[in-house]
Amino acid sequence: MQHKLVTQLLSLAKRIHPEANWPVSAESLLVRRNLREPAAPLRTLPPWAIKDMQDLSLQVDPLLSPAEFLSSHPQARYAPTHWTQAGKVYKQILAVIGIKRFDTILFVPWLKRGGADLAALHHARLCSTEFGHRTLVISTEKSDSPWANRLPQGVLFVDAGTEFHGLSAAMKEPEIVLARLILQLAPTRIHIINSHTAWRMLDSFGLAIRQRTRIFASLYCDELANDGRAQGLAQRHLPTTSQWLDAVITDNSASPENWCRILGIRSNLFQVVHFPAPSVEHHAAPTSQPTNRVLWASRLERQKRPELLLAIATMLKDVHWDIHGTTLSADDPHLAALARLDNVTLHGPFDRFQDIASPQHRAYVYTTAWDGLPNVLLEAAAAGIPIVAPDIGGIRDLIPAQWLLGAQAKALDYVREIELLADHEIRQQRLDMQNRQIAMFTWQKFSESMRRVEGYVGCSPDDAKSVPTQAS
Repeated sequence: MQHKLVTQLLSLAKRIHPEANWPVSAESLLVRRNLREPAAPLRTLPPWAIKDMQDLSLQVDPLLSPAEFLSSHPQARYAPTHWTQAGKVYKQILAVIGIKRFDTILFVPWLKRGGADLAALHHARLCSTEFGHRTLVISTEKSDSPWANRLPQGVLFVDAGTEFHGLSAAMKEPEIVLARLILQLAPTRIHIINSHTAWRMLDSFGLAIRQRTRIFASLYCDELANDGRAQGLAQRHLPTTSQWLDAVITDNSASPENWCRILGIRSNLFQVVHFPAPSVEHHAAPTSQPTNRVLWASRLERQKRPELLLAIATMLKDVHWDIHGTTLSADDPHLAALARLDNVTLHGPFDRFQDIASPQHRAYVYTTAWDGLPNVLLEAAAAGIPIVAPDIGGIRDLIPAQWLLGAQAKALDYVREIELLADHEIRQQRLDMQNRQIAMFTWQKFSESMRRVEGYVGCSPDDAKSVPTQAS
């Protein structure tokens, strides 16, 4: 409303005095909500302050010397002249929630197709239907959430990301609103699943939240920068927030080992909880002889190494590739190169893996640079397709290491493995192994594992009152 009014006034002013040097848009007139740098003469210490600091450095502490202070080049900023928008957003979110009380609040960036999104749905279902929790799911980033309609009946979903989008990131307004909301609602526990805003909130207000609320988070793997550095939520936030966390719930055993070794996080903070594999309703009977079709289904983006996929498909000309998934850009060069290959069919996005997979496929090929234990591999194993994948992250929790390619496997390594699976006996041996492994990835096992996470199941008021102020 304020932006619209200022825009209208600015337009009117330009018509009345077109010769004046008016701002291009209303944004520059609304900067009073942001931190601003004062004029140069005001960015230095006044003489009286310098003298006081010199006296204090001689009589109290040498570090109070003005020279020490000025050498660090402190940045002066004007505070905003008013602060109302955050309060309005807080009021709007509370109006949606009403007077309800909650045992568990899940924080997600959004709910759409993705492994972490499916994990959030699993946790929401478990909390609501099995643990009897009054459950609230809050999305914190501005994006559509088409999977919100998959939440169990009785679970409230609140899209806070749309409201947060207009707040000041520099002033940490989204984090302040979120923290105030938790303090007001005082749930027994919160569970952060890939929400950057919620992690930043924990950085700033973890101690306050810990007074009445248990704090859980899900982390799955590190991402890799172009230069090979590990990065992501764990690297950014675990060192500064681990003291407030009751547990970090992860889907694989490999990632916690890295975080303990690299970041120095205590090992008993992590709880490995495998997600359930999907049940496959109907599929065709396996063929007695392997076919010459293979399946690749994922996102065509850097993590999934489309350049490696292209190299393998180019080398395996006698094998036909069914490639499913979205791409980050319609003019992606890898997508264009794949489209030119005669042995490739590009099918585009898909909703359910079981709709595109068949035991008639010789193999499901997974080319990834980093990962935890991706849900798509559980889906491939449940669909009865042998998996060809690298020994990365927690994939060995599903496929024994001796059946995996090396983490730095080249296209030729994949080609040899896919050709090996043309042998019916070897292919059946792999399927038998996968069937034994996938049988352990059940909803019951998932539920039992979550019940063993201390503080996650109970929903009585006494549970909240007994929360320690700092994790041991």
